[in-house]
Amino acid sequence: MKPIPFRDVHLDFHTSEYIKDVGVDFDPEEFARTLIDAHVNTICIFARCHHGYCYYPTKVGVVHPGLKRRDLLGEMIEALKAHNISVGVYTTVAWDELNARLHPEWRQIKPDKNFVETGYWKWLCLNSPYADWVEAHVRELLSNYQFDRFFIDIVMQWFDGCICDYCLSDMEKNGLNPENPSERRLQAIRVQRRFMKRMKSIIEEYDPEIAVYFNRSWTLSAHPEANLREDLKYYSYVSIESLPTGGWGYNHFPLMAHYLMNKNIPLQSLTGRFHKSWGDFGGLKNRVALEYECLRVAVRGIRIGVGDQLHPRGRLDPATYKLIGHVYGQIERLEPWLIDTEPVADIGILIANGTGPEGILGTDLNSEEGAMRILMELGHQFLIVDEWDDLSKFKLLILPDHVYLSENLTDKLGRFLKNRGRIIASYFSGLMQKTNEPALRNWPIQSIRRSRYSLNYLRPVRDKVGLDIEEYDYALYEPAAYVEATSEAETLAKVVEPYFDRTAAHFCSHRQTPPDKDSGYPAIVRTANIVYFAFPIFRAYKLHGFSIYKILVRNAINYLMPEPVLKHNLPSTAEVVVRRQKDSYIVHILHYVPQRRAEGIDIIEDVLPINDVKIALHGHFERAYLIPEKYELKTERLENYTSATIPTVKGHAHVVFEIS
Repeated sequence: MKPIPFRDVHLDFHTSEYIKDVGVDFDPEEFARTLIDAHVNTICIFARCHHGYCYYPTKVGVVHPGLKRRDLLGEMIEALKAHNISVGVYTTVAWDELNARLHPEWRQIKPDKNFVETGYWKWLCLNSPYADWVEAHVRELLSNYQFDRFFIDIVMQWFDGCICDYCLSDMEKNGLNPENPSERRLQAIRVQRRFMKRMKSIIEEYDPEIAVYFNRSWTLSAHPEANLREDLKYYSYVSIESLPTGGWGYNHFPLMAHYLMNKNIPLQSLTGRFHKSWGDFGGLKNRVALEYECLRVAVRGIRIGVGDQLHPRGRLDPATYKLIGHVYGQIERLEPWLIDTEPVADIGILIANGTGPEGILGTDLNSEEGAMRILMELGHQFLIVDEWDDLSKFKLLILPDHVYLSENLTDKLGRFLKNRGRIIASYFSGLMQKTNEPALRNWPIQSIRRSRYSLNYLRPVRDKVGLDIEEYDYALYEPAAYVEATSEAETLAKVVEPYFDRTAAHFCSHRQTPPDKDSGYPAIVRTANIVYFAFPIFRAYKLHGFSIYKILVRNAINYLMPEPVLKHNLPSTAEVVVRRQKDSYIVHILHYVPQRRAEGIDIIEDVLPINDVKIALHGHFERAYLIPEKYELKTERLENYTSATIPTVKGHAHVVFEIS
């Protein structure tokens, strides 16, 4: 595969046919020089856009009617190659307005028999003859241009399935029932993968070194058919599209990245220069926000991409590239310590989605996201995993809320515990997929059923549950379970019942009914190597943010894993990432605080310095220094740790610990 440099711009150009001066201001030399000055060393440029028009001479498609240059794509490629800037080429698939108008018979159809359409974009079916059209388009590009990577966008079937004539015929042939949502979903996944396999083979036929990525909306699932591993077979690299202010939020990127970081595939992540999202002309992100969004990608060893949209006239905006250059200049100086690194993780979070009764349709990722947020706020190092990953490398596994166990996962967890591994589990995690009974021997509970109340309370057992827990009945904002603990398990807290459930017929005050009496069932139990919560603590933290849930998990981690890879005195607003580079370890600290200052958008405007930051890395190291300036820090040995103090962290700081 051709190498993918670290600092990318993804240049959108979805341009209406009603605009008549397309490319009139394009200057190849100015174009390349603007990118160089902004420290950009790779860019993805457009061959075709969502409006369906091409920006090069084509016999397959239609050239944009307002294009004032004979071959805008070709001119861009020539200028970029002359300046040693790596070239990616973009095309679109399911969103193609022109072909949707010309060929309505190629459009995707929902189960309610309406056409699929989102945000004005009409969806074309990858199972229709449109796939043949795309093949001809791809072959044309590969025949006429030399480039380094291929970004093929919107490779998507409607989540609930397409019931166009082509898909209905396909389902009948394969024995799938179009009335069954799970089988429609399976059909959609298979169509996507069949399309990717076809296009990947065509690309390899022309140039097996081209890096290819098929972009679509994807989620994390541990279901065998929906799992991302099958998609990775067709990717040369993965680009995590994640614009925090564009609907993805600031939790999306780390959730996806911490799953993909150990899948042995090159990674990139796209944010945007936009104040909001793609196509936000006139919207420019705060400098501090873009700094954070790029740094949190880079410190995980992931290539950075900043999305931009070129003005129809074809001139890159100076203010945009001044902004990008400010951030990319910092990244470039850090780059020697960012590339060729690997994650360091004590903890694995198992994916719950797709393991239970929901099957291939899946559920939300609130439990996984809640677990991730808790670990990030505590500064623990973790990866997100599924049953096909190597679990033996972790000290601790978290099974958030509804991780049902297959026979394979049951066997792996049994061996993990036998080899002195530790587990935190909650709610319906640990049950067998087929019987809903505890799957593992020595599991701390032997039976489980749902509480009869929509809201219970948690009452700690005195001196049992750990630090910072008062004697108080804490609200469990998500329904608890009634579990029977084994004789070996120690009860740390109990489930308390309210007087009654709140209904229109009987209620008390403004919200939930007050606590009444001990239910007789435990809320938290533990053994020597397992801590179990009888309520969905991770989902509850994601949805309600009640800090007591985080404290309970923190205390469970401290009990099961007293020596994590990193200890520190950072506030919960800091983000800390540990990476390994040969015999060195690099501790990256970021401190930027998103605030909900506008509806649906989290804003970062200020850098909040933190002083006298103490970090202690597990192991004995000879020296520690700040990068990129290589400023030496005084180190101190503390039992099994080496500690260093950073005088001030202003936005970000990066410390290398060297063995020699």
